[in-house]
Amino acid sequence: MERRFPNVSRPAKSFSSFRNVLRGCLASLAAFFLYLLLPAPLLAGTTVLTPVILQLKWKHQFQFAGYYAAIEKGYYRDAGLMVTLREAVQGADPTEAVLSGDAQFGVGGSSLVLVRAEGKPVVALAAILQHSPVGILSLSGSNIRNIHDLAGKRIMLEPKPAEIMALLKAEGVADDAVSTVPHELSLDKLLNGEVDAVSVYSTTEPYQLDKRKIAYNIISPERSGIDFYGDTLFTSQDVIQKQPDMVRQFRAASLRGWKYALEHQDEMIDLILKRYNSTHLTRGQLAYEAVEIDKLIRPDLVEIGYMNPGRWQHIVDTYSKLGIIPPSKPSFMKGFLYSGEQPRFPGWLYGALAGALAVIVAVSTIAIRFHYLNVALKDLMQLRDKAEEKLRKLSAAITQSPVSIVITDTSGVIEYVNPKFCELTGYAAEEVVGQNSRILRGSIQSPEFYGNLWRTIFSGGLWRGEFLNKKKNDELFWEHATIAPIWNAQGELNNFIAIKEDITERKMLQEKLDHMAHHDELTGLPNRALFFDRIWQALAHAKRNDTGFALMFVDLDGFKGINDTYGHDSGDLLLQETAQRLAGCIRDSDTVARMGGDEFAVMLLDVGTPGHIHQVADKMLALLSAPFLLKGAECHVGASIGISVFPQDGDAVDTLMNMADMAMYRVKQGAKNNYAFAS
Repeated sequence: MERRFPNVSRPAKSFSSFRNVLRGCLASLAAFFLYLLLPAPLLAGTTVLTPVILQLKWKHQFQFAGYYAAIEKGYYRDAGLMVTLREAVQGADPTEAVLSGDAQFGVGGSSLVLVRAEGKPVVALAAILQHSPVGILSLSGSNIRNIHDLAGKRIMLEPKPAEIMALLKAEGVADDAVSTVPHELSLDKLLNGEVDAVSVYSTTEPYQLDKRKIAYNIISPERSGIDFYGDTLFTSQDVIQKQPDMVRQFRAASLRGWKYALEHQDEMIDLILKRYNSTHLTRGQLAYEAVEIDKLIRPDLVEIGYMNPGRWQHIVDTYSKLGIIPPSKPSFMKGFLYSGEQPRFPGWLYGALAGALAVIVAVSTIAIRFHYLNVALKDLMQLRDKAEEKLRKLSAAITQSPVSIVITDTSGVIEYVNPKFCELTGYAAEEVVGQNSRILRGSIQSPEFYGNLWRTIFSGGLWRGEFLNKKKNDELFWEHATIAPIWNAQGELNNFIAIKEDITERKMLQEKLDHMAHHDELTGLPNRALFFDRIWQALAHAKRNDTGFALMFVDLDGFKGINDTYGHDSGDLLLQETAQRLAGCIRDSDTVARMGGDEFAVMLLDVGTPGHIHQVADKMLALLSAPFLLKGAECHVGASIGISVFPQDGDAVDTLMNMADMAMYRVKQGAKNNYAFAS
C-alpha cells in the first residue's frame, strides 16, 4: 500500500517557524518575569520621588562634595529619590538621628563599630575617606607638642570622638587627665584661650590658621598606629529591611556623585560657593580642602567607597585591645558591612523560576547556539582589546611616573621597580629584583615601627610614613612612602605596592627650621624654650629615678662696658667665646643655654654630691676670668652664678628657676665674680 503524507514546508521554513514560535514564547516569559521583578512604582509609571534625609557630621564644605554632585547632576533624581542634606548642629550625633528615624542615612566615622558593639543596628554602606583626617590642634604658644602634654588641659571635642579617645588610651593618658567640652564647630574658643586644644580635620582648620599666619601643632592618631577609616556613609538595619531598593540606589548614586566631584573639583567649589556656603568659606579654603580630601580618598589606588572587612576587624581589635570595646559576643559585627543582597521573594519562588529558566535554556540552546557563540566571541575580542589598552595606559603611567614605584611579594622581595626608582637610587632594575627591600635601609628603625607597618598592610590598610634609605653609592636620602596591599581575583593577598617620594630637601629644610626655632642664632646654644623643655624632662627623670640635678644661672660682669667701648660686633664675639668656654665645662649629658643678652643657664644632670657642682662652678669662673682677645684688644669680664639643686631647693621647675635667679642676684649685689647656692 502506498503511504501518503500531508504537505509539509521545506526544512528551512520549518526551522524558521520554530524559531519564531520560540522567540514569541521567550518574549512572553520575559514579560512575565519583568512584571514580577520590577518595583511597583515603575510598573505604574509614577514619577513621585521618595524623600530621603542625609544627616551630615559637619557644616557644608567640600567634605560632602559627592552628595552635592549627586543632587546637582540628577543622580538621586534618576534613582527616584529626593534627597535633603542636613547640616550638623552643636552636640548632635548622626548615629542618633539615623537610629531614631529622623534621617535615613548619615555620615559617621570609625566610631560606628562602637555603636554596633552597643547592640545598635547601624550598617556601614561605603567608606568615603580611606584615612581619617582627625587630629588634635593646639597653638604653638601652648607648648603642647605631644599627647602627654594634654594632661590637665581643656580639649574641645566633637560627639563620640572614638579615635581621639583611642589615641589617649594608646599613649597611656588616663580618661580623667583631660577636661573635655562640646565642640562648637569653630576655632573661636581656642583662639580666645578658653580651651587649650581642639579636635580638627587636617583638611579644614589648618588652612584657617595658615591664612592668619598663626603657628600651631597637630597631633595625629596615625602616628600612634590609629589609622582608621574616615567619613563613612551608613544607615540602619531597619531602613535596609523596609526599603532595600532605595538603599541600593542611594548608595550607587552617592558614589557616582563622589566620582564626579573628584573629577570636577573646580565645578564643585563653584557650586558650594553658590548654594552650600552656610559658613562663608572662601574659594582658597575650599580648594585647599579639595586637595586634602582627594589625598584621603585615594581614588587612584582604591575604588571609591571600598570597605575591607579585615581592616574593619583591625579597627575593632584595636578598640578591644585598648579597652574601649569590652569583651562581647564575637558576632556583633555580623551584618555591620552592607552586602546589597536583599531578596524580594520567598525561596520557593526563586527555585520555580530557576527551573523554568533551565527548561527554556535547554530547548533554545540548539536553535541559537551558533548565534550566541559568534556574539560571545566578538564581545570577548572587544573586552580583550579594551583590557590591553587599559594595561598599556597603566604601564605607561607607572613607567613615566615622577615618583618611585616598587612592587614586592608578601615577604618584601622586590618584583618590580620603575625607571624613577633607578634614577633616584642608582640601582639598575636587574640589581634589585629578587632582593629583599631591606637592602635600601639607611638606618635601623625600632621593631615597633616595622611591626606597625606590617600589621597595617596585612590587615588591608594603607601605611604612610618616612624612611631614611640608602642609594647604591651609600648616600643617604629621605623618602615618604605609601604602601598598599594588592589582592588577586580570589581575594588573596599576594603583593604590596610602595609609592615613594624623595623628601630629602624638605627634610633638611625642616631640620634647619627646627634648629633655628630651638637654638640661639648668635651662639648656636639651646635657647630659652629648648632649655625649659629639657628641664621638664630632667625633672621627670629625677623623680622617676630618685636622682638630683642642678640649675646654674650665669650673668656676665662688665659686659655692658665692653659692648659700649668696643661696639656690638666685639660684644657678639665675646658672647660666642663665652658660649664655647661654658660648653667646655660640662659633660655631653648636661646643657648650657643662652637665655638672652649676656645671661646663660646651665643644667647638670645626675649630681650626687655638691662637690661636682663646686668643681664645675670653679672651672667656669676661672675660664671666664681669663682675658678675651677681641679684634686685637684684650678684654676682661667676670661672672655671677646662682645655683639651685633638686630636690632640696624645690620640686617644681618655676621654683628651681626662681631660686637660682635669686642666688645669682645676691652674688651680683655683692662682690660679683663668684657663685652662691640657693640654700
